[in-house]
Amino acid sequence: MRIAYLPDGTTANAVYRSIGPMHELARRGHETRMLEVGNRQTWAEALRWCEVFHVHRVCDSGVVEMAKAAKAAGAAFVWDDDDDVTRADRRIAGRGVPRGLEAKRRLAARARLFELADLVTTPSAWLAETFRNAGAPAVRVIENYVIDDMMRARGPRIGELTVGWVAAEEHRLDAEALGIAGVLERLLDAHPQLHVATLGLDLRIPNERYHRIAPVPLPELSRHISTFDVGLAPLCPEVEINHARSNIKVKEYAALGIPWLASPIGPYVGLGEREGGRLVAADGWHTELEALIGAPRARRRLAKRAARWGRGQMVARNAQEWERALAGMAHP
Repeated sequence: MRIAYLPDGTTANAVYRSIGPMHELARRGHETRMLEVGNRQTWAEALRWCEVFHVHRVCDSGVVEMAKAAKAAGAAFVWDDDDDVTRADRRIAGRGVPRGLEAKRRLAARARLFELADLVTTPSAWLAETFRNAGAPAVRVIENYVIDDMMRARGPRIGELTVGWVAAEEHRLDAEALGIAGVLERLLDAHPQLHVATLGLDLRIPNERYHRIAPVPLPELSRHISTFDVGLAPLCPEVEINHARSNIKVKEYAALGIPWLASPIGPYVGLGEREGGRLVAADGWHTELEALIGAPRARRRLAKRAARWGRGQMVARNAQEWERALAGMAHP
């Protein structure tokens, strides 16, 4: 199969939804080419060459033109998005969230892309339903999986016992709604051996055993996650976009053998101790963390289950989902 693909830059989302899966498909013998949109001659030739044209998230008139060219040459067109930024909560809206005329242009372009698409892919059932309601003709859920090459580095220990949370600034609403900073501050006061780390979001906890790690490139992520003894994934149910998220965060914790605690909404519904973690009610974060901090045997048991489940959540173990989806669209 010959695949031309256009990721939305080199963000973590692009790696999960485009670059990582396509690299794995190349390892399996398929021919893949990542397009350079600024070089018209290069992409024009690639669109004549490919059997499948796959686009992650990019949604503008230029991509509509590219999709038309690919289909005119006989290729299938597959569009993917792992978010619905047109419906993002304005309280957490930042770069990448369209507004005003830009938002209208994006919606118009997405509608045109849905008319052209042979298939739309997305990592969550919630988003799949959203895209169907917006006019996507065929939608397939393909979950996010852990990038194999990024789960090898190990970092130095932060402390005797570390609770960690990988969270971008957009998760501040979750932290505030669920009182996460207050919970962690109380636990730090009660347990002298405890350290708390956040990667990205600054909870501003006034304790020398609280460590805020600045955002790092995706290849460096596992080095920092591997210092955690418990990983957190709290989500506030009132933030609509949380229901559209993927479960990649707990998969990355699990792949490193780290037990996790997550909110029972969106991507985490249905997960639990079999996958190496526990689901926590909105008012239960202190109770669950207190119990896990004081139970090393329970942490070890969950860690073993997490590692076992995590090994099955790598891209290499699941690339056949992408392979089947794209091969099913390629025209004979």
